[in-house]
Amino acid sequence: MRYCRRCLLPSSKLYIAFDADGICNACRAHETKTAGGEGIDWPARARQFEELIQWTLARRAPYYDAVVPVSGGKDSITQVHYLRDRGLRILAVNVDFGIKTEIGHRNLARIPEMGASLVTYRPELELHRRLIRLGFEDYGSPELLCHPLLHAYPLHVALRFGVPLVLLGENSAFEYGGEAALAGADRISRKWFQKYAAMAGQDAGVISARYEIPMERLKLYDFPDEIEASGTRAVFTSHFFHWDSEAHFEIARRYGFKALDVPFEGSYRTYVGIDEEITRLHHYMKFLKFGYGRATDHACEDIRSGRLTRQAAKALVRRHDPEPVSEAFIDRFIAFAGLSRRHFDEVLDRWRNPDIWRHDTARGWYIPGYLEEERDQGHV
Repeated sequence: MRYCRRCLLPSSKLYIAFDADGICNACRAHETKTAGGEGIDWPARARQFEELIQWTLARRAPYYDAVVPVSGGKDSITQVHYLRDRGLRILAVNVDFGIKTEIGHRNLARIPEMGASLVTYRPELELHRRLIRLGFEDYGSPELLCHPLLHAYPLHVALRFGVPLVLLGENSAFEYGGEAALAGADRISRKWFQKYAAMAGQDAGVISARYEIPMERLKLYDFPDEIEASGTRAVFTSHFFHWDSEAHFEIARRYGFKALDVPFEGSYRTYVGIDEEITRLHHYMKFLKFGYGRATDHACEDIRSGRLTRQAAKALVRRHDPEPVSEAFIDRFIAFAGLSRRHFDEVLDRWRNPDIWRHDTARGWYIPGYLEEERDQGHV
C-alpha cells in the first residue's frame, strides 16, 4: 500500500486522493482550516452562523427551533453547546442501535441538563438485527444501515415537527477526504447522503430491492428528499467552526462528559467512539478490508493538529489497529445479532482482503509493507 507522506492514510481508503507531492486530500483540507488569511475565514463563517441563528428564530416554529442529532459523544455535545443560550428550543435526537455502552448512556444523559429536550429512537428490533447481520455478513460492516439511520432519522423528525434548522456534525467529505464538490458543501443533500452516510451507495433503496424488504419499513433509514423543498436547513457544524476532537473534548467535559479510564480497544484515545459497541466491530472489519483502523483515524488527526509526530503515530497505530476484538465484546455482539461464534469467525475470515493480507506459518497474518515508506518497499 501507498501512504500519505504527511499522515498515515493508505491508498486503500475509500475516496482518498494523493497530489503530486504524495499528500492526501484530507491533509490538504486541514491546511485550509489552519492557513490563516489564505485558508478558511473562520470569523466570517462565525458571522454566517449568527445570521443562521437569527433566520431560525424568525421562523417561529411551532414546537422546536433546532434539531441536533446526538450520540452523547463529545462532538454532539459540542453541537448542542453552539446552540444553547440563544433563545432556541432545541430537540436533541438520539438513535440507539441496540448495543449502547454504559458510559454512552451516562454521557447522553448530560444533554437534557444543557437545556435541550432529548428523544431516543430505538428501531424495530427484529428488522434492525437483520440489517446488522446483513451488513456484517454481506458487506463487511455491521453499521450498513445504522449510519444512514443516524443521519436520516433526525431529518424526518425535523420535517414532521416543522423545525427550520438541523445542526449536523462534520462534513466527512471535507474532514477525511472526499469528492471536492461535496467536501465544500455546507449542508446535507441526497448525493452526499448516498456517498458518505450510506456505504458507497448502498442506501435503503438498494437494500430494499436486494433483500425484498418493503421500502415502507426502511423509510426512516433513507434520506427524505422533501427536506430540500421544505425550507428546513440541515447544515454541517464543521462548515462554521473548526472541527477538532481535542477541542470538542474540552468543551464536552465542561458539561460533565466522562471519558474512559483506559483506552477502548482498537485505539489509544479514551474519549472517541465510546458510545456504541457496534462501532468497535465496524472499525476492526475496516482494518481487515482496507488495512487501517480506528487508531489510524485518530493518529492522522493528531498528526495534522501537531499533537503527534508521524513516527510516534506509527508506533501507536502498529500497537492498536491490529488489536483483536475482545471475547467479551464478541459474546455480546453474537448474542444480540443471533449468530454462532463459529459463523462470526468465518465471516471475519471471509472479509480479510487477500489483496492486502498475506499469511505464513512463522508470522501468521500480516500486511506486507505495513506503514513503510515507498522507498523502504523498493518502489522509489
